[in-house]
Amino acid sequence: MSQVSIGMHRHIRSSIDTAVKGLSAKQLHAMPEGFDNNIAWNLGHILIVQQRLLYGRCSLPLSVSEEMIPLYLPGTSPTDWQTQPDAQELAEMLMPQQEQLEKDYAAGRFTERPFERYTTSTGVDISDIDGALIFNTYHEGLHHGAIQALINFVG
Repeated sequence: MSQVSIGMHRHIRSSIDTAVKGLSAKQLHAMPEGFDNNIAWNLGHILIVQQRLLYGRCSLPLSVSEEMIPLYLPGTSPTDWQTQPDAQELAEMLMPQQEQLEKDYAAGRFTERPFERYTTSTGVDISDIDGALIFNTYHEGLHHGAIQALINFVG
């Protein structure tokens, strides 16, 4: 991974963090007509995808709980939830998770074990941690757009 890739990832993550700061739990959980998820789901989704794609594919421990993962997998929806997660807690995880990624990268943790090759649902073949970071930055950018659209309806 290059420092440029890490910097771009930080920029997107920081933009998401700024966008959701100050939103109420009601706003974070609102699901406007025409949307199949809410801001809270998008936050949980980017948190678990980053962990599974970067850490999981390198056989490193995840910073998200096993219970959290099924709530935010692709194809899931807040309508599937038995209880609402703490959306403020999700928002508060954004930047600490980013800071840990940067520390782990600087310490060389992603090169300790081989990366498990992965093909995304959109057909992108990811064969190393560099590709995973680039793809994850793109992925978070897509969800940043979804969050901004939701904010326009709930903000």
